Amino acid sequence: MQRMARINKLWWEHLAPKPLISRRCEIEDLLAQFIRSSDYGQEWHKVARNKHGVFRLKPGQVIPVVQVTFLDKSSGFIAPLQKVRSGHRSVAAKTDYTSGKNLEEEEITIQPIIQVDLVTDPHFIEAAKRGITSIDESFIKQPSLLFSIPAHFLLSPEHFPKKAYVLYQHIFGNGDSYPNDGYFYVGVTTRSWQKRWAEHRRAISGGSPLLFHRKFRDEQEKRRVTYIHHKVMGITDDLEKLYNTEEFLVEGHWQDERRLNMIPGGKSGLRYLRKNGLLQQSVVPMPDERDRILSDWLKEHPRKGLPAPWVSEKWQDNDWAIAQICGREDRLSVEQVRAIRKLAKYYTAEEISGRIGARNAAQVKRVIEGKTYSRVE
Repeated sequence: MQRMARINKLWWEHLAPKPLISRRCEIEDLLAQFIRSSDYGQEWHKVARNKHGVFRLKPGQVIPVVQVTFLDKSSGFIAPLQKVRSGHRSVAAKTDYTSGKNLEEEEITIQPIIQVDLVTDPHFIEAAKRGITSIDESFIKQPSLLFSIPAHFLLSPEHFPKKAYVLYQHIFGNGDSYPNDGYFYVGVTTRSWQKRWAEHRRAISGGSPLLFHRKFRDEQEKRRVTYIHHKVMGITDDLEKLYNTEEFLVEGHWQDERRLNMIPGGKSGLRYLRKNGLLQQSVVPMPDERDRILSDWLKEHPRKGLPAPWVSEKWQDNDWAIAQICGREDRLSVEQVRAIRKLAKYYTAEEISGRIGARNAAQVKRVIEGKTYSRVE
């Protein structure tokens, strides 16, 4: 009998970490059990098969991440579903929703995700079997291996592995940062996960000067790496679309101290390399060759280091900064901000909210109090 949640074999073998490849059928069976178990499971499956499908969520609502957990070679199980916390890290492009309704205060969108966690450290496994939730993580020698991906890329893929680009994040850390809030690096590759991660590991152990590799070494030496999460963000055969998405993600997290990318993403990254003499104008490198270019430069110029990234320069340009502040998902426009300031002399925040089409009165109050949009004159 055909499984209800059939994972594409070619994509699974291309993307999944090697220790998980042989467990595809087990994961399919567990997903099928989850789907049959409740109305929510059936709704998750329906949305998961749609490449445009998302859940709109507020704090306290269930995150559509179905996590299969394996304790080494034991049979797996579906972990309890988690709920959205206030301040959930998310960078989303502006989107027109089929419902026609804009996002409300603290509302975010999340695609259905398949996530697999392979736990192999004996200390972790013993604690899990005994139901212990708090342990001394300094004893952990084998970080848990996580892999996650928007479900539709596995359940209803549109591309072929050898003809597509993959946008991903490597996330690592310990403690409460599990599984998404640790240090992270956004990257692009055309190769299989096994080959690309093997390159990263060789660079890490070989003393690579890239920030991602240095931070991983430092945290590992301090025994602060208890999980490594390989997170697929997107798959496309359109290089232009890939570059745009990568640039948006890196830029959206640029002020995040956990970000380990050293230069802008996408075409802005290529312009940066050319502008600063790291890349000849006539050379067009493959997306996953940029790490090597940066690494070679840093090795050749250990004291000079990298020139300042363009983002810091652009934020000094008020017009550019305003465009970023006002151009994101469900943000106020420049005209709305100016209207709020004028109307504040005569109306309450609640009345202004209705007049200008703000999300709610709280959004208007923050503008009036000078807490947001201060750069808009």
